[in-house]
Amino acid sequence: MQCALCRNKECLTGKNCSVIKSGLEYTGDNLKGIQASSWLESEGVKRTKLEEIIIYAKRLGYKKIGIAFCVEYEREAKLIYDILSRYFEVFSVCCKVSGIKKASLGIKRSEDPEFEAACNPVAQAMLLNSDLTDLNIMIGLKTGYDILFTQHSEAPAIMLSDPELPQSGDSEIDIIE
Repeated sequence: MQCALCRNKECLTGKNCSVIKSGLEYTGDNLKGIQASSWLESEGVKRTKLEEIIIYAKRLGYKKIGIAFCVEYEREAKLIYDILSRYFEVFSVCCKVSGIKKASLGIKRSEDPEFEAACNPVAQAMLLNSDLTDLNIMIGLKTGYDILFTQHSEAPAIMLSDPELPQSGDSEIDIIE
């Protein structure tokens, strides 16, 4: 497929130009997920990604949300935690959890402190797995760490990137159901 190069986008009018001709039947949680996403898309209301996540998670009946965050985004993680806590039971885990020494991974320290902790995305996923989260949100995890986290997360995971993160004055979110 080369959809990025297609000028016609006839798929918008229902044409199937893919090699997948049948067998795409959504059932169970996949059906609920695509229904929630399609509803968000078709409603025509401009929302932040965090608002969409809240609505999506509520529509799917999620109760527990995990936050895996880079320590550089601690302020934003706290703000997102406060917002999500209005609707869900929330768990959070910092990237430096479990205190792995960078030197033990064969990584030269960027400065010369006595101990420099490495990020530990696998431990982040394992800890949120043990909390039995329904959905995990990654905040600021660096490339590679996000991949490792999603590979080891038992719950679906979604990334919030810098432009999507709320600012300190954005504590109110209007959730329309």
